[in-house]
Parts: sequence; C-alpha cells; structure tokens
Amino acid sequence: MRTWMVNPKLMCKKHIVGEHGEIHKHRHNFEKGHSITGRIYPVVQIEPKAMKARHDELAKYLNHKSPYEQPDISYLPDDEQNAKVDIEVSLKELCRRCPDCRKKIMGDE
Repeated sequence: MRTWMVNPKLMCKKHIVGEHGEIHKHRHNFEKGHSITGRIYPVVQIEPKAMKARHDELAKYLNHKSPYEQPDISYLPDDEQNAKVDIEVSLKELCRRCPDCRKKIMGDE
C-alpha cells in the first residue's frame, strides 16, 4: 500500500485508481491505530498528513465523488506523521514497473 504523490497527469489510470483505493484502505489502518512503520522505513511510501489532500486530488482527476475525511493520526510518532514521499523515487519506480506510466513520465505520449 503506497501513495505515489506524483502528478496524476504522469500516471496511468490503473495507478491513479489503485492509489485512490489505497488511501481508503489506509484510513481503516489509521482508525484502528495500526503501525505504519513499514510504510515509512526504509522508504517513505505514504504521507499521513496529506491523505485527504491527495485523495481529493485523485478523485477530482478521476471525476469521482467519494467522501474522505482526514483520519486522526495523532497516535503516530512525529517523524511518521510528517513523513514525505520522495517523488523522484516514485517516478523511477513507476517507470520501472509500468510501461504506460513510463510513457507519460518520459513524455512519449
């Protein structure tokens, strides 16, 4: 489960829809007070404080109406609450994994 935090214009629809779904799944984890350490270390894969903003960005891009309220993350250590995804790492990983994203990222589309 990860959030790419990449401009949706540089992602294929499969990855946009997938990230949107992951955000909803993470909400459940936050509500249950689950640890996210494995999503923060060794590589930051989610930005807890940005979940609502990212959800809304993706939902708008998809022209999709799905409500989302920012979950309470106050139980998390400060470094996890404030974790930031390295967008360059995300871009490289999307290029490695997905030919459709690679085309968009490389400007071949």
